[in-house]
Amino acid sequence: MNEVVKAGGRVDGDVEHVVVAARDALTDEMVGRLSATAADAMDMIDQVQRSGLAKAIPQLAQLVNDGDLERLANLSRVYAAGQDALTDEMVARLTDAVGGGLAFIDQAQRAGLERAIPVLVELVDNGDLQRLVKLARVYGSAEDALTEEMVGRLAETFGNGVSLLDRLSRGGGERIVAMLERLESTGSLEKLAGTLPRLLERLDQIQAMLECVDDAAAESAKTPRSSGGVGPLWRTMKEGETQDTLRFLMLLGKRLRTSRPHGNSPG
Repeated sequence: MNEVVKAGGRVDGDVEHVVVAARDALTDEMVGRLSATAADAMDMIDQVQRSGLAKAIPQLAQLVNDGDLERLANLSRVYAAGQDALTDEMVARLTDAVGGGLAFIDQAQRAGLERAIPVLVELVDNGDLQRLVKLARVYGSAEDALTEEMVGRLAETFGNGVSLLDRLSRGGGERIVAMLERLESTGSLEKLAGTLPRLLERLDQIQAMLECVDDAAAESAKTPRSSGGVGPLWRTMKEGETQDTLRFLMLLGKRLRTSRPHGNSPG
């Protein structure tokens, strides 16, 4: 027992010597720094206690064990590097892009564009959206190829077409359509379609014949009246031109008689 007490006395003496040596080695500056450090540590412990950060210690321990804390540190380094690389102009553009995106989302929400999403998905699945894009390209190419003169002519043609339809509607176009339907049902329209080209080819002959009638009427009006009698008639009949004219009229009458439909021939 005495030995234990003696050993304890020796330890206390050694500790006392260490404390004395440390006290002698410490300067006033070191004592001030130690005091400030201890005060800061106590202040931090007080703040941790007040803010309840002690509850986060298990989560922090789990983050350390799983390596997630290191990942967060790496992520913060990446964020810091990106922040250092960003210029004021880039930040302004990113801000404008984010603001524009949020404004677009707000407008789409207000306009109810979410209802169009199923339709757009169906267009994409069916390939109709790609066809619409190609049609838009064709329209754009046509618009680029059109000149002002061509646009004016197209507008004039469209206006004339609308005006014609309006006139047909006001002037009884329905009756014309009904008449054409009746002609089609009876087969007359097909006959007219076959006859009309030949008639158009001979319009010059008909016009020439009508001009001849007009010229003959005018010349006959200027010619003096005949004196009458058999003598003048005989002299007229002896002229070759008169005989040629009579022969032509006889041939014309023969052709007219033979070209009549058989249903109209005399019984």
